[in-house]
Amino acid sequence: MNMFETLLGELMGLMLLSPIILAAPIAIYWLFNQDPRRARPLAYLAVTGLGISAIIATYIEVVFPWKIIAYNIPWMALPTSGGGITIYVSFVVNFLSRNMGLLTAWLAFIIGIYSLDYLANDYRLGWFWFFYNLFAASMLLTVYANDLLFMFIGWEGLGFSSWALIGHWYKDDDELSYVGRFGEKLILDKPAWTTPSYAAYRAIATIRFGDMPMLGAIAAIGILGGSLILTPVSGVSAINWSHVISTLGIGGTVALLLAFMLGPYTKSAQVPFNDWLLTAMTGPTSVSALLHSATMVAAGVYIFMRLTESLYMASALTSAGVEIVYLITVYIGLLTALLGALFAIMIDERKVILAGSTMSSLGFMMGVTALTPFIPQVIHVGEYIVPLAVLVAFSYLIVHALSKATLFLVSGHLIHVTHTRFNMGNLELGRRMKLAFYATLAAAISLGGVPPLAGYWIHAAMDEVAMETISVVGYGAYVLMLLASLAYVAFLARFTSLNFIKGEAPHIHEEHGKYPLMVAAYTITGTTALAALAIPFVLTPYVFIEAGVDPVVIAIGIVLWVIFVVALMKPRVGNLGLITRIFERRYYIQAFMDVVLAGLGSILTLAAFYIYRGIDIFFNFIIPDATTALSRYIRTMQRGYLRTYLEMILVTLAVAILIILIIIALL
Repeated sequence: MNMFETLLGELMGLMLLSPIILAAPIAIYWLFNQDPRRARPLAYLAVTGLGISAIIATYIEVVFPWKIIAYNIPWMALPTSGGGITIYVSFVVNFLSRNMGLLTAWLAFIIGIYSLDYLANDYRLGWFWFFYNLFAASMLLTVYANDLLFMFIGWEGLGFSSWALIGHWYKDDDELSYVGRFGEKLILDKPAWTTPSYAAYRAIATIRFGDMPMLGAIAAIGILGGSLILTPVSGVSAINWSHVISTLGIGGTVALLLAFMLGPYTKSAQVPFNDWLLTAMTGPTSVSALLHSATMVAAGVYIFMRLTESLYMASALTSAGVEIVYLITVYIGLLTALLGALFAIMIDERKVILAGSTMSSLGFMMGVTALTPFIPQVIHVGEYIVPLAVLVAFSYLIVHALSKATLFLVSGHLIHVTHTRFNMGNLELGRRMKLAFYATLAAAISLGGVPPLAGYWIHAAMDEVAMETISVVGYGAYVLMLLASLAYVAFLARFTSLNFIKGEAPHIHEEHGKYPLMVAAYTITGTTALAALAIPFVLTPYVFIEAGVDPVVIAIGIVLWVIFVVALMKPRVGNLGLITRIFERRYYIQAFMDVVLAGLGSILTLAAFYIYRGIDIFFNFIIPDATTALSRYIRTMQRGYLRTYLEMILVTLAVAILIILIIIALL
C-alpha cells in the first residue's frame, strides 16, 4: 500500500467510529437517568463526533489527489462453484465518494447543531443522539465502501436507524407529529392520518421489501462475477460483469438487475414505493432534514450511480439486458418526479410538501442517471472519468441536498413558532423572521431552475442529456422532465409565499429568537445553496455553459421565473375536487396497503391456517385412523371367520355390479 491507501484506512476508522463512540455516553446516561437537563451537555459530545467526521471528509477532499485511491483488507473468503470469492473491508476515494462524503458529513454536523436547540427538552435525548449518529455513520460507510456486501452493512444501518428516528415520538401523544389531517377517514373507516409509531413500521416494512431481493442479487453477482468490488483498483479484481451478463443472458440480466434495483427503488421512494417517505415526516424535523438531503433516500440514488459507474468501467452498459432495466428506470424516475411535484403543489402540510418535493427530486436524479447507456459522452474531472449523465445527476443531488436541508430546517423552526404543521405565515412573520425568510427564498431559487442560479445550469444540462437520448428513449422522458420542472418551481414559490408572504396570519406561540443555533444552521445551509452556483463551473464549466446558453433552455428559464413570481403572488391552488382529495390522501396508497393488501394478507393467512389444519387433520387423524381400521380388518380376515369372507364377497359383488351398470348406462 502507498501512503494515501494506508492513511485512508486509518481515517475511515476514525470517521465511522467517532460519531458512535461519542454518542454512547448520552445513550448510556439516558438509560439510567432520563432527565433532559442533565443529559443535554452530553449532546455536545455527540455533535463533536459528527464534527470530527466532517473534518476528516474535508481533509480527504482537499489533500487526497484526484485519482482513484482504495484501501482493501481481506475480511472473509466464501467458497463458490467457481472457486470462491473474497469479501473485503474496502474503502474507495473516487469522484462520487469524495464529494458525497463531504456533503453527508457536513450536513450531518450542521443539522446536529440545529438539533441542540430543536430537541433541547426532548424526553428521549439519548435515543435520538445515538441513532442520529449511527444514521450518519451508516451513510458514510455506504458512501465510501467499495465492496457490495460491506456497503450493504451501511445500507442496513441506515434502514434500522431510520426506523428508530421516524418513530422517535413513539407515544403518539402529540397531533403535531402526525402526518395527514387528524380526524379524517379513508375507505372502510380507516384513518387518513399516520402516527409516528405506525410510520416507523411502514418505513421499515417497505424498505425490507426491497432489501431482501437486493441482498439476493448481491449474492448472485458475487458468485457469477467472482468479486463484489465495484470500482476496479490495482491488486483487487472487480466484478466481472461480462461473465455475469453472458451467463444469465438478456432475461436473466434483467431479472438480476431489477432485483438489485428494488433496494434503490424502495429507499429512494420511487413509484409505487413512495408513501413511506411521506409518512416518515412524523419524525423530528432534524431527522427529516438529514434523511431527505444527504442520507437514506439519497443513498438509493447514490448506489445506482456507483452501479452505473461500475458497469461503465466494465464496458457492460450497452448490453441488451442492462439497457432494458435502465430504460424502465428512466420512466419510473421521471414519472416519480412529476407525481412528486404535483403532490407538493396540492398539499398544505409543511413537511409533507417538502417530502413530496424530495420524491420529485429523487425521480429526476434516478431518471437522468438511467440515461447513461444511451449517451456515450464521458467527462474528465482530474484523473476521474465520469459518465456525463451521472455527473449531471450528481450535481443536482448536491444542490438539492443543500436546498432541501435548508427548507426542512426552516420548516421545523416555523412549527416551533406557530405550533402548527400546516402552512401559515404572512409578510409580518417574514419581517420578524428575516433570516428564515432569506434562507427559504435562497433555497427556493437555487433549486427551482431559475436563471442564473445553480439549479438553472444543472436543469439545462439535464435537458441537454434528455434531448440527446430522444432517438432511443423517446419524447416521453423529455416531456415528463419538462412538466415536472414546471410544477416543481411552482411548489417552491407556493411554499415560500404561504409561510412568509400570502399565508394566514399565524398565532405566535414562541419567540423565534429563542433558537439561535437553529437560525445559524439554516442560514449557513441557505447561503451555501446560493453559493452552489459555483459547483457546475468548478466541476466542468463547458458542459453546463453550453447547455445553459441554448435559446430554448433560456426561454424555459424565463418561463420558470414567470411561474415562480406568479405562484408567489397567487399561492393558493383551488380545490379541484377529486384530484385534490387524491393528492391529499397520498394517492390512497395507504388505504390500498391498509385495506386491500392487509385484507389480502388476512385472507391468505386464514387460508394458510385452514390448509395447515386440513393437512394436520389428514396426516394426524384421518390416515392413522384409516390405517388402524384397515389393520383391524386384515386381522379379522386372518382369523378366518366364515361370516367375514361372505361379507367381503357380497361387497365385492355389489361394487362390480355397480361398475357394470354405470358402464352400460354410459354406452
